[in-house]
Amino acid sequence: MKLRIFCTVAMCTLAAPTAQAHDPAPPLTASAPAVTVPDYAGEAQRIADGLHATGMVAAVMVDGNVVYTGALGVEEEGSGRPVTVDTLFPIASISKAFTTTALAILVDRGELDWDDPIRKYIPEFAMYDPWVSEHFTIRDALTHRSGLPLGAGDLLIWPDGDAKADDILRALPHLKPSTGFRDGYAYDNLLYIVAGEVIERVSGKSWASFITDEIFAPVGMTQCAADRSRIAPGRAVVSGHERPAGAVTGKPIDPRTAFSTTWNAAGGIFCTAGDMMVWAKLWFDRGVTADGMRLISEDQARELWKGVTPVGSGRIAESGGSTNLAMYALGWFVRDFEGTPMITHSGGAPGVTSNFILLPQKNIAIFASSNDYMSTPAAWTRQIADVLADGEQDSDVIGGAIAASLEQNKAAKALVANAAAPPKGAAKPTLPLSAYAGVYRDPWYGTVTISETRGKLHIDMSRSEVLDGPLTPFDGDTFAAIWADKTLKADAFVTFTVADGTVTGMTMKAISDITDFSFDFHDLELVRE
Repeated sequence: MKLRIFCTVAMCTLAAPTAQAHDPAPPLTASAPAVTVPDYAGEAQRIADGLHATGMVAAVMVDGNVVYTGALGVEEEGSGRPVTVDTLFPIASISKAFTTTALAILVDRGELDWDDPIRKYIPEFAMYDPWVSEHFTIRDALTHRSGLPLGAGDLLIWPDGDAKADDILRALPHLKPSTGFRDGYAYDNLLYIVAGEVIERVSGKSWASFITDEIFAPVGMTQCAADRSRIAPGRAVVSGHERPAGAVTGKPIDPRTAFSTTWNAAGGIFCTAGDMMVWAKLWFDRGVTADGMRLISEDQARELWKGVTPVGSGRIAESGGSTNLAMYALGWFVRDFEGTPMITHSGGAPGVTSNFILLPQKNIAIFASSNDYMSTPAAWTRQIADVLADGEQDSDVIGGAIAASLEQNKAAKALVANAAAPPKGAAKPTLPLSAYAGVYRDPWYGTVTISETRGKLHIDMSRSEVLDGPLTPFDGDTFAAIWADKTLKADAFVTFTVADGTVTGMTMKAISDITDFSFDFHDLELVRE
């Protein structure tokens, strides 16, 4: 794959940032030094080659000028259709900032407040704890401090489930917290779906219509689609790609059918690299569009970037560029980076990843997206940010990402291979296989069916077509669910609970650390009906 560069020599020369910063902090008064020009195209080619990326698009803006756009690879493996800067990519969880911006518009209109209880707008809303249900606010829904574990309940819609908003609301009271309310950070998606429901009930519009009419149109994001159903026929859009652990090519995933529209408020938007630069310009202009219209007040622009929930504790792991503090704000991560604030978010959906970085005090925006579920965009954006932030390359993020991918895939491949056969000295199942067959129910997920045919067990996860496969005896009452689709990288151990010679329930756990957190098998507590 060769990179196609879409910038002139003049455009590729970065101008010095302006003296005035656009950031929650007071404006800078001193002029910032000129920045070094990174090797945009070369670094994109390096990460794409190192991870065997199918396709990628990228863009950079400095001082309001788009100084670089580039594209490489193809829309779909084997298609021959090249990715261009006009190709639509799913931006996944970067969509969360659009949801919070929509809420900020409603706050400015006096139609809601960040600290209003969710129940003011959704009376049937409930969490596991009744007190939490009463006091859970819109701000709580947006800042990953609910007390729920990482990715709790994502199996309702990941990888191919299609639970509706009502299903999410019915499931939430049954999801057990892992920490106290407002007691720590754990990323979730379901509560952004709830936030989207608040937008719909307050505005009277669907989330997708509100985003289209109230954000895309006035901001000038003419190429974006608020969900898959709004992608115009014939429009160039990538297919995502998933690959088995250690493989260099993947299976295409059609985004027009793969992404549940229930997911929209948490991660449903499709955009071009160019429109993401338009989005960045809005923030550097403190919520004012290119036409001079104020989309949100300056107070709300500051509110959205105000850190709420500390991310992690103790020493922050190095990930390219010095970072000592990280918080989650309203739809954005806020952190320090080489001595300057970084406002950022990544996104991942089946077969795609994206990353978006704003350095407000330097008026720098960086975006990349790839149609593979790998670290390609995040490695490139962080590598570029590392240079632009202080004019120096302090660490080789791309080299580290390539090495980490090789190591992780090698380990995952070995784990899955080992799970396919019982370990040495493994115990046999304590009961005949027919004794494990039956219907098992979890209060938030629903049913999982175990059947026995011709001396073999089979598992069927009711909300998914792809999570359906054989159960291989592993050790005692633990079996391995080896899914037919190896690109999922989500094979799981299934452990049955046996009491007095009777199977009473089962639990599940991913076999490999490479399994995406949205496969939250470990949150299931399945009881036999």
